[in-house]
Amino acid sequence: MRTRRALIVRGGQEGHDPVGCTEVFRPWLERAGFEVSVSEDLAVYDDSELLAATDLVVHSWSGGELSPRQEVNLVAAVKAGTGFAGWHGGVIGTNVRNADYLRMVGGRSLWHREGFQEFTVRIVAMPDRDGVITKGIEDYDVVTEHYWVLTDAYNSVLATSVLVPETADAWDVPVEFPVVWTRRWGAGRIFVCTLGHRVADLEVPQTATMVDRGLKWAART
Repeated sequence: MRTRRALIVRGGQEGHDPVGCTEVFRPWLERAGFEVSVSEDLAVYDDSELLAATDLVVHSWSGGELSPRQEVNLVAAVKAGTGFAGWHGGVIGTNVRNADYLRMVGGRSLWHREGFQEFTVRIVAMPDRDGVITKGIEDYDVVTEHYWVLTDAYNSVLATSVLVPETADAWDVPVEFPVVWTRRWGAGRIFVCTLGHRVADLEVPQTATMVDRGLKWAART
């Protein structure tokens, strides 16, 4: 059996601590048997042969933009079976001009309140599929950024949260948004978690478990 390969691509806004956050899960992937390489340059996506030989891409690059060639190569690799995963702004607060990337990922962060908010992560009781990622996890509270997410119905949503309006807000009813989802794109599997602004967010036991399972689930089998 060949060793599976994971590629961590990290950089962009330092406020999201791409190095610290990815280092939480790098040893977990190594212990699971992955050969892990790291790139701190989006130019790694210029190498279509490397992407084709990669079983899992972990993208943690907030505020970036892919070149046309990089976007084509990445999306093509995922469609052919390369897994893709990430969290927070590193995956849905990035590449906002790359329409094919956004369609592949299935979501984009549009806004969050200033500072951290306390809210409940609600586990979907009976997800249509991929429930192994949240198996045994119950609803839990977090204190972090609460994303307003633009998304679509093709996602398999595994966890949600509710954004409650305040007096000055333009909307007047609570709005439910996905927090964790999976998605298929061609032969590739995609895992997204909107939590993860800082290392402490990813060390919350329930979040850590879902991300760990999600990364392994997304990887080509």
